[in-house]
Amino acid sequence: MPRIQLTTPDGSTFEAELSADRVTVGRNEGNDIVVPDSSVSGSHGEFSNEGGAWVFTDLGSTNGTKVNGERVDRLEVTHGAQFEFGDVAVIFIEDAAAYETPAPVATSPSGRQSSAASAPADGYGNRPLDRSSRIGFGPKKPVKDGSRSLLMFFGFVSLLAALGFIGMLMSSGL
Repeated sequence: MPRIQLTTPDGSTFEAELSADRVTVGRNEGNDIVVPDSSVSGSHGEFSNEGGAWVFTDLGSTNGTKVNGERVDRLEVTHGAQFEFGDVAVIFIEDAAAYETPAPVATSPSGRQSSAASAPADGYGNRPLDRSSRIGFGPKKPVKDGSRSLLMFFGFVSLLAALGFIGMLMSSGL
């Protein structure tokens, strides 16, 4: 059964099995695999088995899924594939039998035959990135906090002044 090995920025490492044909990953408790790191979105993404090939799809996460520092929305993973959920390092591990058997012959979209041995050594398929399936709101914009804090302070002081004025009116009997 395939599994993933996760390493958080603080160095904690754990493994999780992909025990179904669709496995959700995220920080929220409702996911199949819960990753307790603030850089991972509540519903970060999902692994799915598509005809024997494992694919990870980012579900519009805030910090993204990255391969070699580049954000990706979807990637086909094979044994040894390395990528990141936010700041958490991930390694995809297939069963020993899955990668020690002779490589099947595959046909490319152009009709040429190739063996899995000629596939890229980095653990990813040759499928181009399809951004049309992306959902979510994309990366968050940076917040300029300086002026907002000052405005909130003056609003709070104004509220206190108004409450004090109302209190004075009520105590004077008007």
